[in-house]
Amino acid sequence: MPTRSPKKPSPRNRSTNGYLRASLTLVLTVGILYVAKPVIVPIALAVLLAFILNPLVTHVERWRIGRVPSVLSVVMCTLILFGAVGYGVGTQLAKLADDLPTHKDQITAKIDRVRGKGTGALSRLMDTFRQVSESATGTTTRPTTAESTHVSTPTPTPPPTIIAEPKESAVEHLLGMAGTVLAPIADAGLILILVIFLLIRREDLRNRVIGLLGHGRLTGTTRVLVGSAEKVSQLLLMQLAINGGFAVAFALALLLLGVPYWFLWGSLTMLLRFVPYVGTWMAASLPILLSIAISPGWGQPLAVLGVFVALDLTTANVVEPLLLGHSTGVSPVALLVAAVFWTWVWGTIGLVLSTPLTVCLVVLGQHAKPLKFLSLLLGDQPALPPAVSYYQRLLAGDRKEATALAHDFVKTHSLKLIPDEVLIPALILARRDREHSGLTAADEAFILESTEAVVGELTAAARSPHAVNESAAPGTLSSPPVILACPAHHKMDELAALAVGMVLDPSEARVEVLSTRSLPAQIEQRIEEDPPAMLMIVVMPPGGITQTRYLCRRLRRKFADLPIVVGYFGKVRDFDKLLIRLRAAGATYVTTSVAQTQKQLISLLPAVAKAEKGLK
Repeated sequence: MPTRSPKKPSPRNRSTNGYLRASLTLVLTVGILYVAKPVIVPIALAVLLAFILNPLVTHVERWRIGRVPSVLSVVMCTLILFGAVGYGVGTQLAKLADDLPTHKDQITAKIDRVRGKGTGALSRLMDTFRQVSESATGTTTRPTTAESTHVSTPTPTPPPTIIAEPKESAVEHLLGMAGTVLAPIADAGLILILVIFLLIRREDLRNRVIGLLGHGRLTGTTRVLVGSAEKVSQLLLMQLAINGGFAVAFALALLLLGVPYWFLWGSLTMLLRFVPYVGTWMAASLPILLSIAISPGWGQPLAVLGVFVALDLTTANVVEPLLLGHSTGVSPVALLVAAVFWTWVWGTIGLVLSTPLTVCLVVLGQHAKPLKFLSLLLGDQPALPPAVSYYQRLLAGDRKEATALAHDFVKTHSLKLIPDEVLIPALILARRDREHSGLTAADEAFILESTEAVVGELTAAARSPHAVNESAAPGTLSSPPVILACPAHHKMDELAALAVGMVLDPSEARVEVLSTRSLPAQIEQRIEEDPPAMLMIVVMPPGGITQTRYLCRRLRRKFADLPIVVGYFGKVRDFDKLLIRLRAAGATYVTTSVAQTQKQLISLLPAVAKAEKGLK
């Protein structure tokens, strides 16, 4: 009895199963991060510190010092630096706790002055408003006579019941204190040991990861791991250097302005600047509030605020673009969401580590294909390619935004790139959807009409300087040669021909685009009446090859010396076979992009001009 082969799952079922697996993986990962916090947090801190210290260790090793001495010296210097900072912060924090009672009178007087209980103009104004309010409501703050003479009889209350708790023994008290003190020390020791071993054995760990993940993809895996590690190390080290420089400048400014505990505020600023957006202002608010509370006037607080704003603007607009580029590669919304997520998972330490961890995830998403969704969700790069964004806006009927996207692309890139990067791919998507995805004829007409308008606007904007030059000196420029463009069979071919004319310099050549309704006999008549320098046939797949070959054969029989350039703008499965077929039909050259067509046309102009002079 024949056995039936198992039924293959449909594409929809495979997609549903993929989404379920991805959702379960995400839930399981978040659960592990939340439950295994005591284990994962020290490892994450050790890995981040190893990334930061790795460039320093590599630099020290160039002095021909061994691996182990280099690692130990860098780690020891880092410990000394952290210890000095921690000692300074602890000292000033203890001093702040001791000095706060001495500032109590100043703080109370400043609060009373703000609330209107002093003798200044603001206080008198507040008193006037208070008196007017009491007169309008008929209320007074003094108690009435009945209330003052009434004596209430106290109600007897039962004696409280005292529950005696067992007294904690000295041994239990010492064990509790030891656990509280030794736990952070143990975590710090674990992180220190992990950092040392990660730095010493980094090549061995890298090779093991490559051996685990790079089976059959050794080159790609090596490039991903090495590139990701270098980029993450540079980003974290530069971010630490920027935050440290900002903190030092802010602390020195506070010292010069006479704000107490300047070292404490500077250290907190360096730490809190790792918190995206709000961390910087959280760090600035503490010294500003203290200055407002204890300073006799408003000069010192305003000076602190001004210094901080100046430092923040300089860092954001000058220092960070020079050292990090324009951004860390993470979108602002992703930074805020990541801060909330890591704070929920790991608490305060997660808030501080949110930016470095998010940067690491984005870098991995940029280099590792299975993690590409991380770069798409968290990165600051556009979610859609320019052509897809342009086509999507036209599908939504938003011609204004689609036109704005095209103009913005020209401003950020160039006019010569927009046909191949935006317009032609969008037209190919429309052609594909018209045949296979249910794009209506009305939608296709709207897309073609809008694209024609965009090409017209960009062409007019590009021609305006040339028009000014020609009007300024009439008769000084000779008439440029004419290139006759023939669409193969579709309106999109006509738009592609217009795009070629848009990128050509009008002083070198002028493109005359015929209509798709032009018959071969009409094209022959047009060539006979005013012979062009060359002929260009534009075709966009699918289809059009038959019409192109027929037109090439017919025109070649009648105009043997006319250069014919065929622009085939689309993906070609077998270009050599297509080239042979079109050359056999009479085509002189075959190009596959607008940029290549432009170069080919310009390169043919001198030969055409020389041939015309020879005929004359």
